[in-house]
Amino acid sequence: MLLIGELINTSRKAILAAMEAQDSTYIADIVKKQDEADADYIDVNCGSIIGKEVESMEWLINVVQSVTRKPLCIDSPNPNAIKAGLALVKNGQPMINSISAESERFAAVLPSVLSPPS
Repeated sequence: MLLIGELINTSRKAILAAMEAQDSTYIADIVKKQDEADADYIDVNCGSIIGKEVESMEWLINVVQSVTRKPLCIDSPNPNAIKAGLALVKNGQPMINSISAESERFAAVLPSVLSPPS
């Protein structure tokens, strides 16, 4: 069984506020608590920040990886945010979440899955 810490999600008001304020201390504290609770993966989701999702994903991943060595679960309906997130992953084998079987979205994400950044 894998445990995925899913608290770094901008659909949560406190996370969205921290993201908008670039409050890395708040985000880091949430990550540390999930790490200490033995989450196997840390989920990173900024899907509610329409129009700035790529930049938001990059910022969040950098903050998350500054405080944990746990692998990440990149969670986004935006294929470009997934690609950007995968390019920054440093620890372990990442997981992708929020990919659907919708042919257009699947086709957009599939190249990132088949050829992850080295």
